[in-house]
Amino acid sequence: MNTFDSQSQPSLWDESSEVFDEELVISNTDLTTVEIRRSARRKKSVSAFREKEKTIVVVPHRMAQRDIDAYVRDLVGRLDARDQKTASLDELERRARLLVKRYMDHDVITTHRVPVTIKWVTNQNSRWGSCSPADGNIRLSHRLREMPSYVIDSVLLHELIHLVVPDHSDRFYSYMNRYEDLEKASAYLAGYSLAEQRNS
Repeated sequence: MNTFDSQSQPSLWDESSEVFDEELVISNTDLTTVEIRRSARRKKSVSAFREKEKTIVVVPHRMAQRDIDAYVRDLVGRLDARDQKTASLDELERRARLLVKRYMDHDVITTHRVPVTIKWVTNQNSRWGSCSPADGNIRLSHRLREMPSYVIDSVLLHELIHLVVPDHSDRFYSYMNRYEDLEKASAYLAGYSLAEQRNS
């Protein structure tokens, strides 16, 4: 199978950060920066939340330090996971809007009859993506996440087109063929699928 160096392949995912309002880079919270607040009103419950740039964990006033440490690791880990997921979905939506702007004739996301949602899913192992035009749902296989950006762009554009063209007619390909890296992305996915079959 031919391999492609994603570092040398420019795509929408590699555009200058000037395109974006901010960088969506989420790192795990440094636990030494977490602020512990003891509450006399709490008896057992512990909670964690973000407050501006801080991470706050509220614990019962008399809770032992060893118990606090365990709760901090657990709750802050959950907050980090939530933030990672949110950032990833924000990035998908941002990519989708750029793809629509570049390759389609109108904004299929804004003008779609119902709100469009785009998500990573773990239950699509036989296909790369899916689109339900009636409810505006686009789902991308989690297997794509580690692939070169031009491959993700290709699958995402494919599903965005299905919002307005449900089949693989000439009209569908009149949009899809505008994507410069379509052939390369298709070859990458075909090679990946073949390797999966051989290893199964």
